[in-house]
Amino acid sequence: MMRLPAVLCASGLAGLLIAPVAAQTPVPSRIPTTESPAVVPDPAPPVPNWWMNGGGRVRTMDVRTASLFKSGLDRSSLLREIVDKVDASNTVVYVGLDPTMKKKGLAGRLTFSGSAGKYRYMRALINPDMPADQIIASIAHELHHVLEVIASPDVRSEDDLRDLYKRIGRESRATSGSASASGWETEAAQQVGYDVRRELFLGRGNTVARREAERKGAMR
Repeated sequence: MMRLPAVLCASGLAGLLIAPVAAQTPVPSRIPTTESPAVVPDPAPPVPNWWMNGGGRVRTMDVRTASLFKSGLDRSSLLREIVDKVDASNTVVYVGLDPTMKKKGLAGRLTFSGSAGKYRYMRALINPDMPADQIIASIAHELHHVLEVIASPDVRSEDDLRDLYKRIGRESRATSGSASASGWETEAAQQVGYDVRRELFLGRGNTVARREAERKGAMR
């Protein structure tokens, strides 16, 4: 009669020993796991050679010039073409406004600032007392002069610049008798100024006509 509790205790102990082992059995997950696809970044756009080699060549000197210059690039394909050619060179030009241009009777002026190694540095100053489109056209005019200098690698000083325009240009009426190179002009640069002004005018006219047509269409 005394053995029964011992048997029952043994059976109960066996159940306690088995239960924890059964509880450790892993339960299969019902939610399938999927790996996230690898994200492949878009390839970076190619860097222009002129940017890797010192940055943009046409550099504005003040906020107003920067704003007008950007407007010109957006509206004039000829100005953008000229800037692309300057950017492909080793000549850097700083463009800014100079209030003294009006007293000198000039719309703009190009001067030679110096050279360092393979680089040449120039400055184009524009008369700020003109309409915005005229300032943009004058910037294009002066940048064409920069192209003329780029085509003459022997120009390394202000004297060289004056000698270049004595060869390829004619004396400007506005500064007749001046010893400065700004007293000389070329027909090609003048034509660029005219062509850019025409682009700006026609583009603005097309915009006005389009807006007028849209307005009339909205009223119908």
